Amino acid sequence: SSGINAEYGGKQLEVGDVELRQLKVVPGSKIMMLGRQLNSESEAIKSEIMKVKNEGEKVSRKLDELEEQLQGINNGHLPSELQGEALARIHKQCVGTVEQVMRLLEQLDSLQTSDQTVRQLKRSTVLGIQALLDRCDKMMEKL
Repeated sequence: SSGINAEYGGKQLEVGDVELRQLKVVPGSKIMMLGRQLNSESEAIKSEIMKVKNEGEKVSRKLDELEEQLQGINNGHLPSELQGEALARIHKQCVGTVEQVMRLLEQLDSLQTSDQTVRQLKRSTVLGIQALLDRCDKMMEKL
């Protein structure tokens, strides 16, 4: 969560990823937003976490492309005499991606904070990065 609470009609809203109309908030209603500002150290750490998260999203898109290529090979869209070379190239890219993901995890591991909101962001980012590792492992099993 972002450290910001929303209140409507005297009750705290559980916002998450839902639209306000799903929370029974009608047009023209007033919503009270409560929160606190992060200190500069926490803000710097949050910024570093967001950089890692963005790098993780780039890695995810790269994995999407590699999975697509592998799927195309498995579906016979590449002549058999070229498949070995293509699979070797995909394997090499997977190994590089695993190394990149491990560096991202090391970056996250080096960031320490006592701010709960930033710690939750870090935790969710770590889980997302670990999911990328799992994707790499599954893809390498198929090679």
